[in-house]
Amino acid sequence: MPTSDVVLSITSIPERIDLFLPALSWLAEQTARPRLAVIWLGEEKFSPELRESIKARYTLPAGVELRYRPDLGPQTKLLYALREFPDAPIITGDDDVIYPPFWLEELCAAYLAAPQTIHCFRAHAMRLAADGKLAPYDSWGWLAPGEQGPSQLLFPTGTGGVLYPPGVLADEVWNLDAMRRLSPTQDDIWFKAMALLRGTPARKLRTESLEFPHIAGSERKMLWSVNAGRNDAQLAAVFGHYGLYERLS
Repeated sequence: MPTSDVVLSITSIPERIDLFLPALSWLAEQTARPRLAVIWLGEEKFSPELRESIKARYTLPAGVELRYRPDLGPQTKLLYALREFPDAPIITGDDDVIYPPFWLEELCAAYLAAPQTIHCFRAHAMRLAADGKLAPYDSWGWLAPGEQGPSQLLFPTGTGGVLYPPGVLADEVWNLDAMRRLSPTQDDIWFKAMALLRGTPARKLRTESLEFPHIAGSERKMLWSVNAGRNDAQLAAVFGHYGLYERLS
């Protein structure tokens, strides 16, 4: 697979766009290039005036596009790419992270080696309680030390970047009513559930998870603060609704 086949997909919000776009220089330093990098922006959150201001103030690198679509919360980072580039491997990243030069190339190499597996640099190891249900999120194997997979129990975390080959998520991924009801603020949970429905395992590129630096100032508006204490409720809702516990045994 030529690297040019890969689409890089990221979303951002007004509170971080002025930090994210100047820091996007990390993309030019990558040792591999994507076919296209798309920054999906919720059209309800970016007024016409703000859009014009962004256009006037920033010159995007070649191969980078801003696309405005109805906001889907954090799931915006992947869902529109799945629809608009259905045959492409999609790499998702976060708008508050600076990725090292090897990031894209190593994800692409992992895909070539295992094209039916979801690949990531950072994941947790899901743990089951005695009753067969999920143990509390905070008791999982944090960063899954020594566990590389592929495994259904590896839970990719988007902050490290994730590569989704074509067709590895269930079509149910576009059930927006269910998504908003079951997992409104946790994209990692929603995408992991859709991978389990399809039967797709995840694999870390190394036995140890990698942590990448955050853009200075971005911590003022981070999703983890929204999800604090809510992960277990959303996990229980999604796994219960779709009967996913048996897929982890």
